[in-house]
Amino acid sequence: MSETPNLSKLESRQQDKFLPTLTHIFTVAQWFGIPSYGNKFAICWAVIVLCMLTVVEGAAIWMMIRLLAGIAKHIDDGRGLTARLSGSIFYANGFLSLILSWKFMYSWKRLSFYWKRAELVDVSLAIPDEAIQRKVIVVTCFVSVCAFAEHLLSMILAIGIDSPPMDFLERYILNSHAFLITPNTYSLWSAILIFFVSKIATILWNFQDLIIILISMGLTSRYHRLNSFVNLCVKNEKTNRDKTSVTEKYVRTHQWRRIREAYVRQAALVRMVDANIGALVLLSNVNNFYFICLQLFLGLTKSQGSLVSYLYYFISLGWLLFRACSVVLAAADVHIHSRRALEYLQTCPGTGFNIEIMRLNNQLSHDFVALSGMGFFSLSRQTLLEVAGNIIKYELVLIQYDK
Repeated sequence: MSETPNLSKLESRQQDKFLPTLTHIFTVAQWFGIPSYGNKFAICWAVIVLCMLTVVEGAAIWMMIRLLAGIAKHIDDGRGLTARLSGSIFYANGFLSLILSWKFMYSWKRLSFYWKRAELVDVSLAIPDEAIQRKVIVVTCFVSVCAFAEHLLSMILAIGIDSPPMDFLERYILNSHAFLITPNTYSLWSAILIFFVSKIATILWNFQDLIIILISMGLTSRYHRLNSFVNLCVKNEKTNRDKTSVTEKYVRTHQWRRIREAYVRQAALVRMVDANIGALVLLSNVNNFYFICLQLFLGLTKSQGSLVSYLYYFISLGWLLFRACSVVLAAADVHIHSRRALEYLQTCPGTGFNIEIMRLNNQLSHDFVALSGMGFFSLSRQTLLEVAGNIIKYELVLIQYDK
């Protein structure tokens, strides 16, 4: 009960702009179907988007079942098993991404309160990061612009440069969604529905990766500030090693106890975030892994194509690889920075070593802190190397058995 007045008392202190900036980004998300920071209209809109994704995903699954059952004819150009499976997975990702992002943003209201309380309690240990707001905005704008440019190029490839303006929509839908709709079943209303839902699914795919990157940046920033303070304290221990009075020892021990408790709060914060974002991390990594393998396979087995198609292939694959690596590396920084203070503690002079430093050293050495995919795997730089090795292995298997 005593924490509430303390929190309100500390709110007058300086804070960084990470939490308000992230909340603003989450508020904008209501426009593409994630209503956690919206009103009743946003919830109704989210339900409509969810229903449209369900309809398109159901149609994609049905078309794949028809092919597997022998009802539909196998055509390599956009209506084969690979194309139908990829379409089903793409819209399934959009459907699940909407639900999981909605769930995480709803829990973010509680998480941000705990995050804010940790910031306020540790404000004297971790000086607010003045650059974090700029970093968040730059990363968000960069992801948005690159995703828009990549998708625009895919639309140009599907439509063609010489297409008449009146045929834009029809040509785009028939070329990009041949697994779902044919010239015989084409209609304007179905084309509008598919066009709109495909844009929403694309936005959700990029946004789920952006969420993980931004949350990881915030957690890494807190660890970096705590580590910098530990480094400063170790330097002070070296400077004041001759001051061995009882009062000096008590003050230093008390300060190190506060630092150790700050790391306990930070580890608890990471685990709270991980418990709520783990499903989104799992979905993001599995989906990116599948489409990287698919793009590589299609590129390696591609025998001919126009200059625009080759250009789009390299840009699309490069953007997909960059985004997937950014997710893993940003999350891996959380684990790396959670142990970085150990290298500072090891340089602490023996005269300044006390029980709290020993406890902090044991705590950081044995406490594994990292974001994970619902506990199935932890995101670290080693994980990125393992995924790269698996991609190469599966590509070689697919090429070997490709008919």
